Amino acid sequence: MASTTRQQQVLQARGALIMAARRRSLVTYKELGIAIGMVGVPLGHQMPPVLDELSDLCIAAGEPSLAALVVNEKTGAPGKGYDDGGVPWHSSVQEVFRHWAKQ
Repeated sequence: MASTTRQQQVLQARGALIMAARRRSLVTYKELGIAIGMVGVPLGHQMPPVLDELSDLCIAAGEPSLAALVVNEKTGAPGKGYDDGGVPWHSSVQEVFRHWAKQ
């Protein structure tokens, strides 16, 4: 991971998104930014590295990527950089919900 701050943001994002997954809800980029202390910064540049590292962490743990739960508040869909290897986004979201319902 790039830095201690980034590590903290990734772990905070993980906790917030696990809670969202257990509640079967999506989280906007803005909501997640607030939850991990990214206030007053351009989320379009700051959030992708956090979500990429979070995805790597999830995959290494044998879990579906929690990043699937993060959406644009206007469109209700993930940002243009979201990629789950060709798996349809809604399928990834359901996989995250199923995984964390069992935990």
